[in-house]
Amino acid sequence: MADYGLEFDDAEHERLRRQAAGVDLLDEDLIAAAGLLPGARVADLGCGPAAVLLALRERVLPGGRLWGVDADPEMVARARAEVAGLPDVTVTEGRAEESGLPPGSMDCVFVRLVLQHNGGREQAIVDHAASLARPGGAVFVYDLDTTMIRVQPPSAPVSELGDRFLDYQRRVGNDPAVGVRLPELLATAGLDVEIFRGQCRTGRRTAGTRGPTWAARKAMVAAGVADEDDLVRWAREFEELDAAETQPWTIGVVFAAIGRRP
Repeated sequence: MADYGLEFDDAEHERLRRQAAGVDLLDEDLIAAAGLLPGARVADLGCGPAAVLLALRERVLPGGRLWGVDADPEMVARARAEVAGLPDVTVTEGRAEESGLPPGSMDCVFVRLVLQHNGGREQAIVDHAASLARPGGAVFVYDLDTTMIRVQPPSAPVSELGDRFLDYQRRVGNDPAVGVRLPELLATAGLDVEIFRGQCRTGRRTAGTRGPTWAARKAMVAAGVADEDDLVRWAREFEELDAAETQPWTIGVVFAAIGRRP
């Protein structure tokens, strides 16, 4: 069973902050269908440094309550610092498949970009999320199919890093295409699948960004899909790409699904 392979530092923290803005890109009907409404009780499994928790908080006020759970003590410490002074947000240490939260206590359980890093535990995580939802409550899962990510035109080192990252994910037992499996995971957990949606997102790469594949570089070395010479070369190639007048396009597909507890 794989562990989270992305190195966590200040740069990765900032990337996760930017990534959390994706919550606001979700269609409003998904937000409403999932029960992310004023007064809701919401759990975020695999909450990381609480960037998404803070975005969700704006959706459930006034009167809502949020619980974030993460297995990494450093993530938990950063998350608690982010939500300090907010009486309606609690962050605890625990696994996404064994959070310690009370069964049947949540209006919505949010599982965002967690399953792709937990190969072998995907169904256990969704099963646990389903157990936390109250009758009539929802589990909202959101993930990727990283085999669909493209960089156009192919650019060093971004394209090569993407290929190596796929090799790494498979080697440690993760499923890089887990996004397309969301409905079956929800159904197997005993939930009624109400919505399954995919969105293609495109944009120019921002000079200076590195992304999750770069954050996984040390894990890729440890897994034997890269070596230290690769890291030196990739660092140099990133600097060259950052200096380019025109940045490549990035194309990816994200998937969201909502399951309802009968």
